[in-house]
Amino acid sequence: MDPRLVNLIARQQAANFAGLSGSEIQATLRISADLLNDAIAANLASGAPVRELAVMPRGGNHLDVRVKLAKPAFLPALSLTLLIDRQPQLPADPVLVMKLSGAAGMIGLAAPAITSFGVLPPGIRLEGDRVLIDLRTLLQRYGQAALLDHAEELQVTTEEGRLVLLVHARVRPSS
Repeated sequence: MDPRLVNLIARQQAANFAGLSGSEIQATLRISADLLNDAIAANLASGAPVRELAVMPRGGNHLDVRVKLAKPAFLPALSLTLLIDRQPQLPADPVLVMKLSGAAGMIGLAAPAITSFGVLPPGIRLEGDRVLIDLRTLLQRYGQAALLDHAEELQVTTEEGRLVLLVHARVRPSS
């Protein structure tokens, strides 16, 4: 991307998007499984506890997930099914809650061990058979948590082969 445009966007972001004051956007983003997995792979750090992570969105708010841990190397990949259980409640509670389904629910029994081994990145935690994804904490890793200050609604759903984000955001006029 042109450095001048990157600089302009950075200045606007630092100014809380003052140049877009009063703007509103509603968008539906359909993210293919390939793009989603490319983004995941690009963000898996070398030496991380997770060697591979692949997500396949299915219809009806289901996601099939395949996880390969780095250690112990002899462990086979785990296959899980997640169901979207609760949407983020913006701005107060930016947490997406997913439920481990079927036999994957047994992973919930191992939640304390998984958490203590540091397998999950900051912002993702297990509570029984639930996976809680704190979007603000995840975005903080990339210096983008302030974007949630403009989001009024975010819904995460699925279609066969696609993760669907429904977004409503607004840049409020500064007082």
